Amino acid sequence: MDAWIVGSFHRSRRARLALKAFGIVIVVVALVACVCVGTACSSKDAQQNAEEVHLLVKVPRTSHDVIFDDSIDQIDQVVTKMADAFEASYDEHPVSIEIEVFEQNQYDSAIVDAFDTDRAPDVLYGDYFNMSTYIHSGRVMPLDDVASDEVRAGIFDFLWDLSSVDGKVYMMPYLTRQNVLAYNKDLFRQAGLERFIRDDAIQSWSLEEWTQILDALAANLPEATYPMMMYAGSSQGDTHIMTLLRSAGSSFFDETGHFNLSTPEGIAALRWIQEGNAKGWFPPHCENLEIEDCSSLFRQGQLALYMVNNASLGRYGDTIGLVNFPGPDEDGCATTFISGFVAFDNGDPVKVEVAKDFLAFVYGSQELMSYSAGALPVSKAVAAEYGSQIPFYDLFSENRQNIVDFTGNNPDTRAVREIFYTVMHDLLMDNITPEQAAAEIDERCNEAIDEGIASSVLHE
Repeated sequence: MDAWIVGSFHRSRRARLALKAFGIVIVVVALVACVCVGTACSSKDAQQNAEEVHLLVKVPRTSHDVIFDDSIDQIDQVVTKMADAFEASYDEHPVSIEIEVFEQNQYDSAIVDAFDTDRAPDVLYGDYFNMSTYIHSGRVMPLDDVASDEVRAGIFDFLWDLSSVDGKVYMMPYLTRQNVLAYNKDLFRQAGLERFIRDDAIQSWSLEEWTQILDALAANLPEATYPMMMYAGSSQGDTHIMTLLRSAGSSFFDETGHFNLSTPEGIAALRWIQEGNAKGWFPPHCENLEIEDCSSLFRQGQLALYMVNNASLGRYGDTIGLVNFPGPDEDGCATTFISGFVAFDNGDPVKVEVAKDFLAFVYGSQELMSYSAGALPVSKAVAAEYGSQIPFYDLFSENRQNIVDFTGNNPDTRAVREIFYTVMHDLLMDNITPEQAAAEIDERCNEAIDEGIASSVLHE
């Protein structure tokens, strides 16, 4: 056979074989593609056909500023960002998250009254001292699986102790606010108290100095301007009045976490307040005032001393100084509010799973954790990145050593608060003596604590 013809034959045969092999590859690829597309479509269809999981997240109305985002002025806006990001990225179930905002004085109506209804919260953001009662209802789930070793390592250690019961984490801390007192520098100058004014410091004054200062303010302030906050119209803000009762050296609680004011120190602090009321230290009829009434007076320049925290300083201008609450020692004391998340078990295991996944998503996102920067972040990384931009961050960090526990790990803080302010109301009305007030607070509040202990049920 001619060589050219033979070569053409072999080339033609190789081409046919190659074409056949190529065709087989195309078929295989097409089959694989169909299988993949079919699987993806099936997965997508399955998710679309699956029943949507609806989570209800409740948040008390709370002012909140963020260092890097001026559009944020309420904490529920941050929680909404968290929810939107989670909805967009979650693949396990189709999910929708509803955010419900309630007023600060409506915790129980928003939470307890909603149990066993279709408005029962799946997740609650709030202050730990308000939420601690719910933990002992047995409905709040431990979150140790969300608080992984990595998450725990990224949050300041002392916060885990304040968020745990019996060694289990029941609240995921998000931010803190440290409470001290602020004084109006202009009113101090009017009262001849320039020597007590200091910039860039959280001061501490002895009880004797506190008495001198309040007497001078009472004697020298203009009409309708008052030395210091005081209120007993409701339980709102009563934790700050409790803190004032350490002024003569009282530890407030005993070693078991029960109230312990029937001591010389506790009675002296109650007498200091009652006598101060008679001397004009507080606004008239303060027994009927709310904390917000005193806040308004302070903003308007009609009150010389009021409670502030690191997150609220911007509301009161730049003419204020800072000082710790008086007692129990020469360094005075401060308190801290931890805010964060708890998750409820309402009997739906899918919702339980999704609620925990939501919290794990938040605490695994550096961006979402960064929205705590404005208060005192619990995240070490966020504090390192934004601490220098947070007003007075260094001052409050250094003052952490003076923080006292104002809850005593109480199993029913809300029941105790409903008692405490009524006794202070009677004290400020001069209806009872300091000794009687101490005895009544100890007896009635400790009964509430014991009832809380007896009825406490923790979710396993």
